[in-house]
Amino acid sequence: MLEMKFTALVTLAALVLTFGLSGLAGVMRQKHGVDAPASAGHPEFERANRVHYNTIEQLVLFLPLLWLATSVIGDAWAAGIGVIWIAGRLVYARAYQRDPAKRGPGMLVTLFATAVLALCVAWGILQAFF
Repeated sequence: MLEMKFTALVTLAALVLTFGLSGLAGVMRQKHGVDAPASAGHPEFERANRVHYNTIEQLVLFLPLLWLATSVIGDAWAAGIGVIWIAGRLVYARAYQRDPAKRGPGMLVTLFATAVLALCVAWGILQAFF
């Protein structure tokens, strides 16, 4: 069986979230007649598109750190921090869609979770040398 089942579940949830945000951007693209490859148009589309892109940008940092952290703090703890990351992305996405100026709290939660994972990984790497 899968040894890191909680981390795997959080990874799947993060990917489903990213896929859903991609779908939302696509719906907004079609709704407002923003033909590909354009990335600008109606503000509702631009917000959905920006949320999707920003989530992809954050995912690139999050996923490797999440998996590396499992070897330092364990599956359940790493997954728990991962759930916080997902919650941050959800808060960010909702706020950005309503008013981009209010996206800060969601972004801070995301960055906090990423930073905690990075610190855990760095600690684990340092411990391996001593």
